[in-house]
Amino acid sequence: MQFDRSVLLLDLVPFVAFVAVFLLFWGAIYLAIPLIRRALNFAVRPLARVSTRWSWVGRFLGEGSPWRAYLPVVLVVLAGVILTIAVGDSFLDTAELVHANSAALQTTDVRVHDWAVHRRADAVTFFFVTMTNAGGPFGDAALVIVSAAILLFRRRLRWLAYLVITAGGGALLNLQLKHFFTRARPDVADALRAAHGYSFPSGHAMGATVVYGALSYLAFRAITRWSWRAAAVAFTLTMILAVASSRVYLGVHWVSDVIAGVTAGTTWVISTTVAYETLRRIRLVRRVRVPLPAQMPG
Repeated sequence: MQFDRSVLLLDLVPFVAFVAVFLLFWGAIYLAIPLIRRALNFAVRPLARVSTRWSWVGRFLGEGSPWRAYLPVVLVVLAGVILTIAVGDSFLDTAELVHANSAALQTTDVRVHDWAVHRRADAVTFFFVTMTNAGGPFGDAALVIVSAAILLFRRRLRWLAYLVITAGGGALLNLQLKHFFTRARPDVADALRAAHGYSFPSGHAMGATVVYGALSYLAFRAITRWSWRAAAVAFTLTMILAVASSRVYLGVHWVSDVIAGVTAGTTWVISTTVAYETLRRIRLVRRVRVPLPAQMPG
């Protein structure tokens, strides 16, 4: 009985580590919120000084200006473009190394692969198999279907369209990238799970990033308390990290595959989210600016 209890406790260690990483992310994101607010306030001050010094800026962004309401839209698009370029550039860097058969990249992939293979344990294997199933095609599809049914029941049709386009488009993009690069997987002799198709980028890593990223955005919109918003983002980051790591641990992907999957998925989610946010904010601005019809007398 004592042996069984020890084995059970050992099996729970990876899951405890998962919770610890989640709490670490949650605390970091929650503490970062006041800093982000201060940074935004600090960024607004130069704009206010410029508006005071140059009258044309004041007329463009001052009170009563028709363009002032569109300033948040411009900021959303600008931030989205910057993030998309930054994350997309990381994917392109990795893709170029893979396409050029970089010796340095192959050395890194092999070293990480061998390190993971020689440090396997039953408890860790059970954890990573659970994570790879949760972040696999069937797990992602089930999560999207359930979420879509809830959104349809609550008549959140725009959110439903965003989720379907983001998840479906991400899956199609991953297939196109795999067929473009046609990279072989690691040796099947070292794999603990069966895997089919090409290796680059990792479908599990990209799928988890797209699905959990999209749901994290919807949760961020639906939840009003900052603490729970931070928890949603922290859980997303923890799941993506666990699913991506599971593919390397199980020996079915190189570490560069999962890095590319996460960066490609992040680029796609940022693109669709910025597009949705831009359309949503433009619609809100137009709704506010459209004058109400005059009430008929009598």
